[in-house]
Amino acid sequence: MQFTFRTTPPATYISPSGEEMREVANKVDLKSFSRDMVADLCNLAAGGKINLPSAYRDQVRKRVEESLPAPDSRGQWSLPKGGCTTDRQVVTTALTEKAMRYHTSVCDFLQAIDLTRFPGQSPLEQAMSLLKLLSKQQGGQGGGDGGEPLPIFAESDRPEGVAESIQDTLDTVDSLSEDELDMLDPEGKNHSIEESKEGDGQRSGHQGLDRLKVAEDLVEGADRRAMLDISRKLDQFTKLQARRQVRMEQDPTGEEVRQRPIRSLSELPKVSKSAWAMRQQAPAHFLYKAVSGQLQVRERVTRIERKQAIFVLLDGSGSMRGRKHWKATGVVMNRLKAVLSGDAVVYLSVFDTQMSKPACASTPEEARNLIKKFASGNFSGGGTDISAAVKAAHQYIDKQIEEGAALYRPEVVVLTDEDTSVNGLKKSDIPGVRMHGFAMEVANKSLVDFAHSTGGVGIDKF
Repeated sequence: MQFTFRTTPPATYISPSGEEMREVANKVDLKSFSRDMVADLCNLAAGGKINLPSAYRDQVRKRVEESLPAPDSRGQWSLPKGGCTTDRQVVTTALTEKAMRYHTSVCDFLQAIDLTRFPGQSPLEQAMSLLKLLSKQQGGQGGGDGGEPLPIFAESDRPEGVAESIQDTLDTVDSLSEDELDMLDPEGKNHSIEESKEGDGQRSGHQGLDRLKVAEDLVEGADRRAMLDISRKLDQFTKLQARRQVRMEQDPTGEEVRQRPIRSLSELPKVSKSAWAMRQQAPAHFLYKAVSGQLQVRERVTRIERKQAIFVLLDGSGSMRGRKHWKATGVVMNRLKAVLSGDAVVYLSVFDTQMSKPACASTPEEARNLIKKFASGNFSGGGTDISAAVKAAHQYIDKQIEEGAALYRPEVVVLTDEDTSVNGLKKSDIPGVRMHGFAMEVANKSLVDFAHSTGGVGIDKF
């Protein structure tokens, strides 16, 4: 059975049947779909062509005539662009032109889409993947017998833009880093988890990635896309790059051995045997290399690592809901990526007039749990006191370091839509701390200026 007149398949190609289409649609959980568009996509994938509008105008008109309803009680039909008519030919012509515009729009979409970029082992599977993503967009769901017309093409002035949007989503999925996948999919529903030798539950990443499911989440969930866009925007700020400090300390009982330049003649017993052989041949040259630090000595050392301390303070007032919350979640996602890379420990506290007990993420698993909890959080605090919260965060980090936590270079990140309460804060209140301030959709010059004064990033109307 031929479902479409918009495209023509090669002479040797047989388009998939309705049963075959339904079987593949079930695999991607697509409830309704356009059989005509599936046939179009498969025809083109097989090497077929898009037909000229003149080739199917008569068929479109015939369909319009067959489906034309009876006139109303006044003997009139409504016209697509407004008004009424009692002339059957007039309304048939008007509806035919409307249908032709729709089919032309679909053909423009077909010409712009690259089916090979979609998940699937065959053109039919790829076509269903495409329609599944299309169904997640406003007006992209098929309904009724055959699944057409699709409102997205009836209403779109630029169908090529629909194709570009879907393909851009796939590009975004393919560009996701392992850390971004962890933050967008903390439960691992769309990509598998493999235990490493250390048993830390590292994800298998793109190798085990269900590209279609991730793409669906990005199309359907504007909040997740907003998170990703904000996180990537912050990646561009050098001042927000987290760094782990690694240094070696001399330790006679250390497990590692390193080579380093000689510091004084008292260390000559530590130089290698080959260097002593040089002394036998050229004693003056040997002494010169020793004095100038060109000889290498061996020593045992212990590796000391310290992670950056990042404390995120989220304004818990009720006004931080909705879009502001998802922007804030994007910032939290960005900071938690530093935990996944092993460069930082992140503390997060929701505050109003005082700081609440912080949650901590120091491992990948804790980071995934924290982003999941934070993204689904519903905060409804009272007033906002940024100064008190920042001071409390500074004291908290200092206490962790005093108690032996391997932390350094502390930073405090403030996420708020408040515009006044930072005025009482001074740099001397938080010595050694860099602060970053993000004013959500409001102007907060004092917050921005204070963040800059500490060497941090400050952005208002974020």
